[in-house]
Amino acid sequence: MLRRFLTPLTKQFLPFSSLRNFNLHEYQSKDIMRKYNLTVQKGGIALTPEEAKKVAEPLNPKGGLILKAQVQAGGRGKGHLTSGLQGGVKICKTPEEVEANAKQMIGYNLITKQTKAEGLPVKAVLIHEGVDINKQIYIGFLMDRKYGGPLVIASSEGGMEIEEVAHSTPEKIFYEPVDIVEGLTPQIAEKIVNKLPFDNDTQRMNAIREIQNLYKLFIGVDASQVEINPWAVTPEDEVYCVDAKINIDDNAIFRQKELYNAKKNSVATEDTDPNEDKATDVGLNYVGLNGSIGCMVNGAGLAMATMDIIKLKGSEPANFLDVGGGANVQQVKTAFQILCSHPQVEAILVNIFGGIMRCDIIAEGIMKAAQEVDIKVPLVVRLTGTNAEQGNKLMKEFTKKNQGKYNIIVGDNLDDAANKVVKALKEVKACKH
Repeated sequence: MLRRFLTPLTKQFLPFSSLRNFNLHEYQSKDIMRKYNLTVQKGGIALTPEEAKKVAEPLNPKGGLILKAQVQAGGRGKGHLTSGLQGGVKICKTPEEVEANAKQMIGYNLITKQTKAEGLPVKAVLIHEGVDINKQIYIGFLMDRKYGGPLVIASSEGGMEIEEVAHSTPEKIFYEPVDIVEGLTPQIAEKIVNKLPFDNDTQRMNAIREIQNLYKLFIGVDASQVEINPWAVTPEDEVYCVDAKINIDDNAIFRQKELYNAKKNSVATEDTDPNEDKATDVGLNYVGLNGSIGCMVNGAGLAMATMDIIKLKGSEPANFLDVGGGANVQQVKTAFQILCSHPQVEAILVNIFGGIMRCDIIAEGIMKAAQEVDIKVPLVVRLTGTNAEQGNKLMKEFTKKNQGKYNIIVGDNLDDAANKVVKALKEVKACKH
């Protein structure tokens, strides 16, 4: 996908990007695109094979009836279902064929190159009309730090994974920055279209209109990414957005409540860790892992360093939990509630760098949260940066005053804190045995 292609991070660290966004399912993306007057196929969502057949019946089968498993992963067409069905995207000729294939999709897991080994559960399928395609093009929009604003990425090699194009024929990808104040003008749209393999003025006019509407959508929904692959040209010179991926910036939830609620209540959404929803609701980043040491940090880079040092010391992190640069007492309290509800957490390491966040304020939050949440596992705290001396002093005084009630240990530095939390974990495990 586009974000993976552009971000020089390995796949294992992609969930921990400091950019937070929520991804829409394809059927939701298509619904939004219709509102922005973009050309998409007719169709709808179905939760059962029988519903899939009913959705397919009024559609025009001339270009085929396209059945797509609704999971958020790339490479669906090349994936396979745990039912044995090959491919999460099928071109069918009749509603009966749609129903038969849907029976092997709904209720099974789809496994692709971009999913976990067990795949993702398919709870819904999208059925839409096929279109005759003469040409496939790639176009994407994203916010890019290098260019300081919106960036259009396009390629003549549509229908392929953009990562593969970047690897094998990077010269076939071009970039066009857009001034965020001026916007995507007709002149910029025409410049982009002239670099792509459209054959006549009708195709070019349709493409210019679609690009401008795509940009309106990109800005209108506060997207961090909009990806159309393929952007298809038909024998009638129409230009269709055949497949769509839209990511919405979490920071814009206050403006995009309708979209956020639609995503949260989506019929196709895979089962998620309830702690992830709880964290998102208060502005935290949380990903559950399989270890025994709960981690609370501020900043994605510090989180990865913290998890690395825990592994270096011979243990495993139980989670990634980033409270951000300006966490308040309520957020810290929620963070502790999440950590303490994790069934495998037997020790907690708090690693805070006081930059924007003052260490004495975070210390007060930790102390209040410890009292309200009633933390029963060893808690190691490392504070450094702004007002670190005051914060550490508060923590030590609190520990001394409540000796025996809370098992709070202050680390002098990250290495010391990591040693102390691993040691505390070993003592907990020894007591259990």
